[in-house]
Amino acid sequence: MSAVSPAAELGVRPGWLERLKQHRLLASTSEFLTVTAFGFLPFALPAFVFAYVLHNASWGNDGNFYDLHTTWAAGRNIAHGHSPYPFIYPAPAAVIMVPFGVLPWRLAVVAFFLVSAAAVFATLRILGVRDWRCYGACLVALPTASAIWIGTPTPLLALATACVWRWRDRRFVLAIALVAAVATKIFLWPLFVWLLAMRRFRAAAIGAVSIAIASIGAWGLIGFSGATAYPKQLADAASLYEDKGYSAISLVHALGVHGAASTVAAGIVALLAIGAIVVLARRPHGDIASFTAAIAAALLTSPIVWVHYLLLLYVPIAIVRPRLSGLWLLPLLLWPLAGQESHGSPARLLFVLGLLLAWAVWVVRSAGPRPEGQARAVLVVPAPTKPS
Repeated sequence: MSAVSPAAELGVRPGWLERLKQHRLLASTSEFLTVTAFGFLPFALPAFVFAYVLHNASWGNDGNFYDLHTTWAAGRNIAHGHSPYPFIYPAPAAVIMVPFGVLPWRLAVVAFFLVSAAAVFATLRILGVRDWRCYGACLVALPTASAIWIGTPTPLLALATACVWRWRDRRFVLAIALVAAVATKIFLWPLFVWLLAMRRFRAAAIGAVSIAIASIGAWGLIGFSGATAYPKQLADAASLYEDKGYSAISLVHALGVHGAASTVAAGIVALLAIGAIVVLARRPHGDIASFTAAIAAALLTSPIVWVHYLLLLYVPIAIVRPRLSGLWLLPLLLWPLAGQESHGSPARLLFVLGLLLAWAVWVVRSAGPRPEGQARAVLVVPAPTKPS
């Protein structure tokens, strides 16, 4: 006896999705495209990069892994007893790169590539993502691919940010994660606003003390070389690159606002972003909503934002949607940008900041349990009974 669908039993015409599944050719094509998009392509690009690394012996600041070349040189200088400065990152970031700095350049590239790829996988894994398609969607996105290609520490920052969320109720584990996130990239400081907004005062205090100890220890390891000049160096770098990235101040300048007016406009954006962290924390399921606002605030208040920074968007996405959905595909829209810089284009900046806004709204609306739909009416037909 053949199985009959419930819809057929009730005399209801099957929907388009059910008819699609019944069509063998279309179902096979759909399965092929899914495997290609989320299985083959995401792993083909890293495999190509890895093969390219092994084939090319002399790499430097030549357009590939150029960010890694800077951090590798800083770690190498410390390993040889020299100061890494002038260096764009804080001292803890330079100290972390010492294990890579002691390696020859090509071997360091291979090692950092493997660590970065593992960090992306670990980020999703510890957030409870088990759907293999989500890993593929994340790997094939431009922020992830470019972060691995140029050798940035962003995958490690994403992992640290995921640990901040995952162990937010374990103060000392949280403190270690905050050190890894904020002490190496200062722009993630809004995470502290999130902790305060959620009344995790003791966790915030332990995290702040831990960051201070780690920073002082890292600077002390290099004899505090460059410590006094670092704030000015950071300000100079911000002035040099702020019009090339995707920050809020970049958009303000691209729209023709400069000087004190641009500073005021950027300050208003920062206040609104910080206010959103506090306001959302008071809502039901405000923890994840406020956490999402903190990441958005970090991106909006940073004077320098490159495309690979947007890898952080996948942390809240993984929390609210552990299975593949349209939200996972949203960052794929960044591929037409092709590079890290906005070139001061208002259209590019409005597109990226609009996508950031859409992401934040989508995640916040997805926070918490999904509302249950009304129960569907089911016609129950009693089984025929044998005559007595």
